[in-house]
Amino acid sequence: MAPVYQGEVMDSMFTARDPVYHKHLKSSVSQIFSMTNMKNFEVYADECTQIFMDAMVDLEGQSLDFSNWLQWYAFDVISAITFQRRFGFMEQRRDVDGMIGKIDTGLQYVKILGQLPFLIPLLRAALLNRHFQRLNLLPDTLDRFMKITEEEIDRYEHSGENRKAGRTDFLAQLRVKEERSGKISHRDMMNHLSNNLLAGSDTTAISLRAMIYYIVQTPHVYDKLQREIDEADRQGLLSKFITYEECLKLPYLQATMKEAMRLHPGVGFPLERYVPPPGAEICGHRLPGGTNVSISAPVIHQLQDIYGEDADSFRPERWLEASPEALKAMDRYFLSVSQVIAALIPMNYD
Repeated sequence: MAPVYQGEVMDSMFTARDPVYHKHLKSSVSQIFSMTNMKNFEVYADECTQIFMDAMVDLEGQSLDFSNWLQWYAFDVISAITFQRRFGFMEQRRDVDGMIGKIDTGLQYVKILGQLPFLIPLLRAALLNRHFQRLNLLPDTLDRFMKITEEEIDRYEHSGENRKAGRTDFLAQLRVKEERSGKISHRDMMNHLSNNLLAGSDTTAISLRAMIYYIVQTPHVYDKLQREIDEADRQGLLSKFITYEECLKLPYLQATMKEAMRLHPGVGFPLERYVPPPGAEICGHRLPGGTNVSISAPVIHQLQDIYGEDADSFRPERWLEASPEALKAMDRYFLSVSQVIAALIPMNYD
């Protein structure tokens, strides 16, 4: 699903097939998405976490849709990381400007077109036809995100306080990189920033929902996880907001998160790849160049010869009890969001 910008479809790292163009896009952000640099974004997540916790205290005793709250939290975190500005989902306690609804609508198109790809050229031609656009028969679900991105770039450029304030958000870092290299065009910047919102918010919310669901549904996991966190806190090993480094030292928490994403990966539909021109042999079949191939993460994650006979069960212990060889195989077949798009950028939202 690629947006239309300035009358042309704007392929991103998720959709670009041209290896030269893909390499150009990737080189612009690979350092920004490195784990070392991602730590600079923790402060933005911490601010959102405080707002989330304050809201939960305020709503104590009331019924609420926790699924919505997790998506609002994820969206505010991603927008803060990207633009140093929350969209205000949690403060307003609603889907601001229908942005989440717009993503859902866009995904409806994606799942249909994924099954009926012959419709894609027709839809693309319609989206680029000005006369058809005036009929407003196909809402551009991504248009709002493109406008927001343009507004935020403009706000950054015309605010004299930005550089003085030492901004470390994604936009600021990308702008500094552009000034130094001169190789990032305005279109590239629009591409990276808008995709940050679209790719980061929804998949993060899905992973959070899966974790909370499986933990609450499995009391012994809930208790064991709470004991691990409480003990680490008693020893003074945790900050008020647990940092990434501190989180890595909580093995059962790591196993629990991984197990939840194994059973409910952030991307459930196949992410397609094309066989290169020389062709390739896959699973004993010789496929010509240009053949569309893909695998499904939910299916791969249920392989019993990799994850055990209880592969359909939520059991975090499997990640801690496995032999080094078995764990290596489990990791190899583990297709979370970051692993699925590892060839695109070293994404570390998980």
